[in-house]
Amino acid sequence: MRLIHHINVLLVITLFISCATPVAPTGGPADKTGPKIENTTPETGAVNFEGRKFSFEFSEFVNRSSFQTELNIEPDLGIEYEVNWRRKTATVEFKNELPDSTTIIITVGGNTTDTRSNKMGAPVQLAVSTGNEIDEGEIIGRLRNVETGEPETDVKILLYREPFDLTNAANYSSEPDTGGVFRFGYLRAGRYKAFALDDRNRNKTWDKVSETARPLNTEFVSLSKGSKDTLDVAYWFEEDTLKPKLQAIGLLSSQRLRLRFGEEVRFTPQTNISITDSSGNEYATAFPLYVPEEDPFLAFAYSREPLLANSSYKLVFSGITDVSGNEAIGLNEPFIGSNQEDTVRQDILTFNGQNGLFPDQSLTVEFIRPITDQEVIDSTVVIEGDVDFKNWPNITAQDNKLTIPPQQNWLQGVDYRFLVWNPGSRKRQLIDPDIWDPVNYGGIEIEVASSDSTNQFKLQLFDDKNTFSVDTTFTNFISIDNIPSIKYTLVIFQDSNRNGIWDYGSVDPFIKPEPYYIQRNVNIQRGFTSEVKIDFR
Repeated sequence: MRLIHHINVLLVITLFISCATPVAPTGGPADKTGPKIENTTPETGAVNFEGRKFSFEFSEFVNRSSFQTELNIEPDLGIEYEVNWRRKTATVEFKNELPDSTTIIITVGGNTTDTRSNKMGAPVQLAVSTGNEIDEGEIIGRLRNVETGEPETDVKILLYREPFDLTNAANYSSEPDTGGVFRFGYLRAGRYKAFALDDRNRNKTWDKVSETARPLNTEFVSLSKGSKDTLDVAYWFEEDTLKPKLQAIGLLSSQRLRLRFGEEVRFTPQTNISITDSSGNEYATAFPLYVPEEDPFLAFAYSREPLLANSSYKLVFSGITDVSGNEAIGLNEPFIGSNQEDTVRQDILTFNGQNGLFPDQSLTVEFIRPITDQEVIDSTVVIEGDVDFKNWPNITAQDNKLTIPPQQNWLQGVDYRFLVWNPGSRKRQLIDPDIWDPVNYGGIEIEVASSDSTNQFKLQLFDDKNTFSVDTTFTNFISIDNIPSIKYTLVIFQDSNRNGIWDYGSVDPFIKPEPYYIQRNVNIQRGFTSEVKIDFR
């Protein structure tokens, strides 16, 4: 009996080890490389295939659950299968014979990971034919994010073969790789329809209630036998109409408020904050302090009057928005004041000249708390060329902002540096902005080719700090001069209905998106005119 018991224990342990996902050895430098498929059996492109097994040999141990999730078999054969593992090799085995004269595509998605959660990156396809020839048609396209121009990788492209019934699952699906490129290969001759989908339930079917779909630039693609078609770059836009909600109000002191929202928020020049007492009368106003970069769901503000302990208040505000510009919704619940002193150390938070200042623009320095120390003004030094000015005129402090104005204009050709007193460190902090000199401005010329010379285009040019921006319309050609020499984002789209916004179209019924172009890091060089040519034909 003892011998049998040991055998049973050994059997249980063996079964457990065979089912678990192997774990790579620990130690050494961090592994940041995703797995690769080194071999497949059979090889892709095989014809007259009579088997039922398909094997994928990886370069390292794979998270088996991610493989199962990312496995996609097209077309839908209606045949059950199972996945078996032998160390680094996964084998997909169908339980019944495969249909005759059919091209079968097995895709391992790019989100397949190793045991350290490193993604494979690009999807890999294994295609075989059970007939004597394999379909060779191909459709290629690229998907980018409309706001950043970066590759969009978190959605799928669905492809239907005629006849089209969007209520059924798509015949094929593809996920963009890290470059935003999507590819449908091994297609039969025929007429196809493709669109982008946030396929949340991964069923290759557009749920119009809960999922977002966006059209590509072409409604139909016709393929002859073995032909290929490359689609124009398409842009993904996730419309955000939900207003951010204030979830909680916390007091870090009798005047410092911490506001937590349900999503990322920002203050605007129109931000207005008011505090009412239990009778509904305005008790005090507050001014915005900052939204921390590391946690943009938080916003800090400062009451101009102490909020008394054991007293009840409500917060009323406007001009706080999410990144899409939706106005935040307040919390219609009272909060209690505090007698806690503000122990946050005074410090310089940011300033407005990080990309540069116009000749007539003041330098504004923001502090982490209100400026109450006259020493901040008295100890600030302006260095004009080689001359130190310790009593620069008209320096002002309001709330948490220190403003240092020019004397009409900052002098052309003269370097300015600012030594601003920081009470927290008890030292002056050097701020060395670039003062833009008009003689060193640059320009940009933009030419757009389109099928109709009367088409109107919308142009937006802006830097990452919104220090300088252009928002205008033109037809075919525009030249813009006197632009500060920094890097910009350029957005141009054809405004067909002249409503001033980019219309992303519709999948069903099909409405073509307005032609769109975005380029980041457009470098305007001093004394030069940059040229951009765009083809919307």
